Formats: sequence, C-alpha cells, structure tokens
Amino acid sequence: MKILVVSDSHRRLDNLIKVYERENPDIVICGGDHDIDVEELSFIYPDSKYVIVSGNCDYFYSNYPNELKIIIENFKFFITHGDAYRVKSEYDFIYKKGEELSCDIIIFGHTHRQYLDISRKIKLFNPGAVLDGNYGIILIEDNKIEFLHKKL
Repeated sequence: MKILVVSDSHRRLDNLIKVYERENPDIVICGGDHDIDVEELSFIYPDSKYVIVSGNCDYFYSNYPNELKIIIENFKFFITHGDAYRVKSEYDFIYKKGEELSCDIIIFGHTHRQYLDISRKIKLFNPGAVLDGNYGIILIEDNKIEFLHKKL
C-alpha cells in the first residue's frame, strides 16, 4: 500500500498533480491548508481514496473535519493540521493526543517543514508544504511501515 501525504498546498494544485502523477498512490492523506486543492485533485484522479482534514487557512470554506482517527492496514492514524496542538513550538501536546486516542501514527502539517520522529511508540510525520514541492510517502507491506520525505 502506498500512501501519499500532503499538506499546506496553498492553491498549488499544479504541484499536487505533479506529485500524484509521480507517485500514483492508493490513498492520499491531506493535512489541511487549502484542503479544496486536494478535493479538486480527487475529481481529476478519482481512483485513489482521499482522507482530508482542514487547516487554519480552511476556516471559512471547508467541508472537512479538523481531525480524524482512521485505521489503515491495522495501523491507527490520527490526522490533524497541527495548529491546535502548537506544533510550531513543540510536539508533546500532539503526542499526548495521540496517546489518548491509542494511535500508532500522527500525521500533521502547519509548520511547512518536513518532520519525522520514529523514536517513540507513536510515530510523528509531517510531509512539509506541497506549496514548496515537499511531500511524504508511507509504504505499508506485511504489517511493516516505512516513512519517506520527498521533494519535486
């Protein structure tokens, strides 16, 4: 299973299209900020499954929740933009939320910086801003998971 993780597109649908065409994912996870860009991507490429949360820049027009808990291939994901969890200054607050929800992986954006912490029980993954050509890939096979940061 190949999961494309994007966040913070800020109206760069062109970057999303390039990333999608390069990766051809099974699932696309959007961590917010111009979630409408990923919604438009879903109309162009309807064969993938899309999981979308809104971000702080989506406040007035989003039809998506601020956060979600989902299960993919037996892994429990908590997906949020991250602004409500102070991710620009620390990660303990978002980590505690992941513990409360008994998650394995936390996906977030907001900082525009790629980030991966696999040192603790819950893995933290920020794909960076697709606005800048940054994105992430999660590969799941045989109950093993791999996280990759990529750039256009």
